[in-house]
Amino acid sequence: MKTDKLIHVCGYIIKEESLIPVTAHIAEHTCVAEANKPYSEYFGVAPFNMPTQPNSLFFITSHYYTLEEVSRFAKLSNHSCIESLNIASSVINLAHNHHPAIRVQYLPDYKQIEKLQNCFIDLGVEFAKKIHIEGNALIKTNKCFTLSEISEHLYLDYKQSKTGYVGLSHLIYDDKYEQCLHEIRNNTDCPLFNAARGAIFLNGEITDIIRIYSEHISIDLLSCIRKHFEE
Repeated sequence: MKTDKLIHVCGYIIKEESLIPVTAHIAEHTCVAEANKPYSEYFGVAPFNMPTQPNSLFFITSHYYTLEEVSRFAKLSNHSCIESLNIASSVINLAHNHHPAIRVQYLPDYKQIEKLQNCFIDLGVEFAKKIHIEGNALIKTNKCFTLSEISEHLYLDYKQSKTGYVGLSHLIYDDKYEQCLHEIRNNTDCPLFNAARGAIFLNGEITDIIRIYSEHISIDLLSCIRKHFEE
């Protein structure tokens, strides 16, 4: 697939995730959760070829750290702790409680969790005391993106395969978003996909987006989804 223009932007993704607690290989008196059913709307429960390394991990913190702060932690940890991690700032909304967290992806294995936590502690990060986090949660993750613009309002994730983004001309509210997704999945010829809402700051303006995951990501799929959202 042709990629014409590389774009570096920051923004956020909002997605409902199933979380389970991680209890082994973590620092004492801390809380770590893992998204155990990634892309469940696409695969039914979880991908058939689940990797052996951890999925998205959430290190629960005592207070909220901004994307700037977390990015600094990530830069320093890449030099002194573990390289090639994807680290972002999250807020987990679970059972009417809000839990700030540092989201970690691409950790090589579970045995590295405590090492990374101790690295963060050395950088001044304060983790929440042991609390229990489990169940379906709505998670807002502030992060940076590297996108390939393949057509107007359509993008591919340069670092994450099988992932694309649809730029919208206007904000879609909760009820309309769910209604539109239901209509697209059940009453159109758009292939099966997993979706999450978000926004990016593009050319000095906020642009609402839909993140799309599909084993068959293509410009046709993204165009099909955008067409129905815009209608």
